Amino acid sequence: MLEKYRETVKKRSFGQYKNHSKIRVDGNELLQFHVTTMNCCYKQMEINPDELCKDPSCCVCRLIQSSFRTLYNSKNGIQLSTNSDVPCEHANRVSKGKNVKIAVIVCRTIAGRVVSKDDVKLDEEYDSISIASGLQSRSQYLIVKDSSAVLPCFIIVLD
Repeated sequence: MLEKYRETVKKRSFGQYKNHSKIRVDGNELLQFHVTTMNCCYKQMEINPDELCKDPSCCVCRLIQSSFRTLYNSKNGIQLSTNSDVPCEHANRVSKGKNVKIAVIVCRTIAGRVVSKDDVKLDEEYDSISIASGLQSRSQYLIVKDSSAVLPCFIIVLD
């Protein structure tokens, strides 16, 4: 699905974004980080996609199983970070229950045309929204509208 989405973004860019060569070349592919929680597999070193848990509160398994197609993500987009420090900072604020671990999913992402949150116009076509995470921060959040633009590659489980 990621490659099909990339081709769609690239085709759309040829007539519209002549100044954005990265979009025309690779769809503006970025490595991004998504922080969430995990209730299972925390003792295992490897997660088998064919044997994901059925626990509805295990966000890692639900996201992998649904390819990031959840009701929340379809309404709000998929929130990713350009810097792994940001999810780790956020992880410290996430509530923990019994056997709940913080997990960072490393994702290949086709960002396509990115607009700043402050520059979003309803009649404008874009693929992702960029949100700065602070005045002095070099990190940004990226809100991706289409789940086909995100491919989970690695899961880092934090203690």
